[in-house]
Amino acid sequence: MRPTLTLIFLVALLYGCGTMHQLQKVRSQVPILGSIGQPQSSLFKKEFQKIGEPHFANPISVSMESFPLSGKTKVRYENYRERMGMTPLFSTMDSAQLTGFRCFQIEINDAVSVVKALNDAQNANLKTYLKENMNLVMLSEISFVADAELSKKLEIAEKLYLTTNQSGALTLKINDERKGYAIQLSYMDIFDYDTASFCWSKNKRGDLQIAQILLDGGTCPGNTEANPEKLNNIPDYLKL
Repeated sequence: MRPTLTLIFLVALLYGCGTMHQLQKVRSQVPILGSIGQPQSSLFKKEFQKIGEPHFANPISVSMESFPLSGKTKVRYENYRERMGMTPLFSTMDSAQLTGFRCFQIEINDAVSVVKALNDAQNANLKTYLKENMNLVMLSEISFVADAELSKKLEIAEKLYLTTNQSGALTLKINDERKGYAIQLSYMDIFDYDTASFCWSKNKRGDLQIAQILLDGGTCPGNTEANPEKLNNIPDYLKL
């Protein structure tokens, strides 16, 4: 009886480890641009744990840049492939192929429209959550390598938009913000990212609102605060 129990335990342990490995791989995949979550960085890896997505009633314009895969960018991409259990790039491509290999960087560049959307009634629950969890940020920039088909579409794209589709999920679209070609995440190896933090203020009615998102780091300007609680603790003589 004891050997049978031992065998069952070993099978369960192996199955549990396999399941855990799968969860870790899914967790290491960076969500789409505009997602809200918590960055988790260490010396050798950079991850982003998504907790939700805002709803964009109107499309948000984003900018794109393409560049060769070389130097530090290549090192970061190779580290990503290793974490994902993929073979090293140099073992699957020759030097000529690597020379023409390109990656892309997409960044939110319309902070005004994003702030307006976050303060909209459709995002009321998300804004309340942000007020109570100051460590949360927005995924404002992603670096990725695309497959051949998507790379061709991106290279000739005139415009890129971030929008909410009919299913309520964030989607990147090429050329037309509503009917354009939707970029599938499965066609992208997102190996690096950057985030934007939030600055808060009070409107004329005394309600907390998001005043700004910091796309390039730095501190909250003027009378805005990264910690919304500080806006509730302003001395009376400063309110006059």
